[in-house]
Amino acid sequence: MPPSKWDDESEESSEEESVDVPVARRKFADEEDSDDVADNWEEEEDSEVEREKAAKAAAAKAKADAEAAVNKKSKAQRIEEHREANRRKRAEEEGEESSDEDEATRRARLRQSEQDSDLKHAQDLFAEAALEPKSRAKPNKAVIIEDKANPGQTIDLSQLPLFKPATKTQFDALSATLVPLLTAASSKPHYALWLPTFVKQIAAELPSAEIKKAASALTALSNEKMKEEKAQEKGGKKSKAAKTKSSLAATRDMGRGIADTTSYDDGLGDDDFM
Repeated sequence: MPPSKWDDESEESSEEESVDVPVARRKFADEEDSDDVADNWEEEEDSEVEREKAAKAAAAKAKADAEAAVNKKSKAQRIEEHREANRRKRAEEEGEESSDEDEATRRARLRQSEQDSDLKHAQDLFAEAALEPKSRAKPNKAVIIEDKANPGQTIDLSQLPLFKPATKTQFDALSATLVPLLTAASSKPHYALWLPTFVKQIAAELPSAEIKKAASALTALSNEKMKEEKAQEKGGKKSKAAKTKSSLAATRDMGRGIADTTSYDDGLGDDDFM
């Protein structure tokens, strides 16, 4: 039996319902647009650059602080640190060396190595001192005197090489010049009063330890002079006592009538009675 009209309509309705209709997909909350992802990527790159810059700045600051700390250390501290570093280095080298080296050779090698290291470090320190600004050196004060040979002309003694000593030989030359000039006035009444003030003034810039050494030298000189003076006093007393004894003996002989009268002509010439 042919299908009824109702059956045809039912089939057509089923086909129409089975047609797929595209459905708009909703975006999940954790998904991002492509534009947002690009922005975030650029921000991350910028953050990485900033972190690198900050790290470099921190490293530079740490280096500068370390250099400043080293510069603040005294020369003695730097020498001690340098020696300690050399000791550690030698200890590491000893561990790597052969055990066949005897103790005496090892000690000699270490001693020579330490001397070489100290010498090198001392040279470095002196080189640093030579590079320091010369303005730190205390200049000589001008000492102006009038040139008697040329009236109206003056001489600045502070500019003479003699008064700019730097070595032991130069200081010896200065002493050889000044000592005779000053001691020539030692017999004057005011010399002994002037000398303590003079010594105090020329030693005023020295450390206390150096002043103590100078005072010890003066004390030793004082003790030597005291011994000489006592020896002279004893010699004078003996001479006076001997002279007195001779006079007494002559007096006794005259009293006894046994004085030697034959020697009156000794040492007398014809002109003595003229």
